[in-house]
Amino acid sequence: MDEKVTVLIPSYNPGKYLRNAVESVLNQTYHGWKMVIVDDASTDDSLSTIQDYLSDPRIFLLKNKQNLGQSKTQNAGLEQIDTPFTMMLDSDDWFFPDTLEILMNEAKSLSDEVALICGKKTIIIENMEGEVVYKILDIKGRSFDDPYEFLLENFIPYPRFYRTSALKKVGGWPTDDPYEGRYLEDRRMDVLLIKDYKIKWIDKMLYNYRKHINNVTVNKKAILNEMIKWNIHYALNKWGNKFEPQFSINKNGWVELSSLLPKKLDTDS
Repeated sequence: MDEKVTVLIPSYNPGKYLRNAVESVLNQTYHGWKMVIVDDASTDDSLSTIQDYLSDPRIFLLKNKQNLGQSKTQNAGLEQIDTPFTMMLDSDDWFFPDTLEILMNEAKSLSDEVALICGKKTIIIENMEGEVVYKILDIKGRSFDDPYEFLLENFIPYPRFYRTSALKKVGGWPTDDPYEGRYLEDRRMDVLLIKDYKIKWIDKMLYNYRKHINNVTVNKKAILNEMIKWNIHYALNKWGNKFEPQFSINKNGWVELSSLLPKKLDTDS
């Protein structure tokens, strides 16, 4: 069968979780997939845990010679992708068995204006021993076609099922921020796409998102909050510099956009 979607897995020291991620793709009810794993110079034994799967002709492994960070790693993977759709899978997360089937069926009915399809996710919280403490069903979401509405919603799409042509048209994941694309690459891509494309949310449970002691979101909150502000300023400037953002901190300590104030026209010129 002709493959229609490539699952892109950027991987850096995921340990035992990588095998779980790969197996969740192998166990899909939809079979028209390829997989590109890009190892970002891992120093653990994660690649050895999937060695028995690498003989599968649908699976392509690419190894960075040095650690490049998230965006550059994903761009290296994007260069290898020739399918109409690209599905992101973090190396410590996993799909439900019908995730790709649901998304491919949805994609058939959508126009080329839709660059990203997302849905509902289950958040799995683990303690230091790797034991599941509790689960949260993240079931809220909506579709977007207006850039400013998207920013004001503070919405983070998950999972991320992209139209590959849209990813390539905007130049892949950007690296022109202070950290050269190491952080918040997903939100940086969002603001590039929402300017000219639509984001479609569907009312389906699609993704298992694991939170554990090694998560970047757990350990790098100060940097991520800095980048949230940076990315919003970047987007507003790119969209015509019409508004001044106002920020707040939510109950979990994350920066959010609270409002957009119209900039005053310069009447002196």
